[in-house]
Amino acid sequence: MSKKTILKGLAAAGAIALISSSAQAAVVLDGWQMGATTNIGRLSLTGGTATVEQEVNGSGDVFVGAKFAEFGAIYSISYVPENVVGSGDFVSGLPSNLASPLTIKFTNVAGFVSNVNANGSFSYAFTSGTISLFDGAGLTPAADGSIFGIGGNLLGTVGISGVNGDSTIDATISTVSIADFFKDSSGNSLTAALLAGDIIFEAVTNNQVTSVIGAGACSFDGAAACTSFNVNSNGDAFLVQPVPEPASLALLGIGLLGLGAVRRRMK
Repeated sequence: MSKKTILKGLAAAGAIALISSSAQAAVVLDGWQMGATTNIGRLSLTGGTATVEQEVNGSGDVFVGAKFAEFGAIYSISYVPENVVGSGDFVSGLPSNLASPLTIKFTNVAGFVSNVNANGSFSYAFTSGTISLFDGAGLTPAADGSIFGIGGNLLGTVGISGVNGDSTIDATISTVSIADFFKDSSGNSLTAALLAGDIIFEAVTNNQVTSVIGAGACSFDGAAACTSFNVNSNGDAFLVQPVPEPASLALLGIGLLGLGAVRRRMK
């Protein structure tokens, strides 16, 4: 397979991903706690691996609307302590180790290619998936959730380590099996806010396509052709609080004005 074909054929160059047009604005939580670890600015993610099946056409190229599926995991054994408001926390000295390592597994991830550029770069969006967070060597997830509103890009460059791309993943948390596993900077439980979707889990990664497994029928569509490949990833993870975008606020304002007009007529 040529480099050009690999560039066009590896549409989801990311184990984990986001940055889609539908993504909400969000505020990063500062100094949060996870298990016995406190004052977290962001988690450091490393050693991520994923297997991706990418739909291609008869020429082995991706196209707008081409589907893909993937599964994999990424790990965190260290974190960056809170030292700057927002997402800009910086590393100072040696890494700070988590009290217990975290394993993030994702399964049944699906999506599609949203744009293909003339230079070989392209964008993709995720439509669904499941995420599970394991604390230490635990066999039962500390938390489970659903992937949503995600996307990423393939930069169209071939380096020593393979095709490079960036991605982000957002997930809502639907189950927390370890009581008060996540807390805010004051030690208050975040479980209720997570389950309500008021706080979400976000991971941002850089991804390298390391090898092509082969070509064949897609597991998710036997009538379609797929190229399968392996991806390695590293990055960061945050807890974030979605906030309404200006358009949403404008609609809310219109609704409130309308409600006020109705009430005035009723008086």
